[in-house]
Amino acid sequence: MKRNTFMQLMAFSAVTSLFLTNAVMAEAPDKARIMADACQTCHGPNGVGSGKIPELKGLEKSDITESLLGFRSGDEKSTIMGRYVKALSDDEINMLAEYFAGLDK
Repeated sequence: MKRNTFMQLMAFSAVTSLFLTNAVMAEAPDKARIMADACQTCHGPNGVGSGKIPELKGLEKSDITESLLGFRSGDEKSTIMGRYVKALSDDEINMLAEYFAGLDK
């Protein structure tokens, strides 16, 4: 195989891989939505809240982030949230806060 043909084949393979990767990523479920689905157990569908469980839908991102960080550090008291949020990274906390802040009221 000539060097030029080999280089063309390699370039074609790289471009094809890029398109396939983008197609798979487009089909992959949104991580924030998946994490938010777990929140529905207590906070209700789309974070609407119920009884003593607060509504998350439509809160300011900064308020949600502050609360989650407070639960994680123990500065904000909770029965369950402190245990749950300890497993979340700062990026995941920001993703969840952005997700719930973005839901329509």
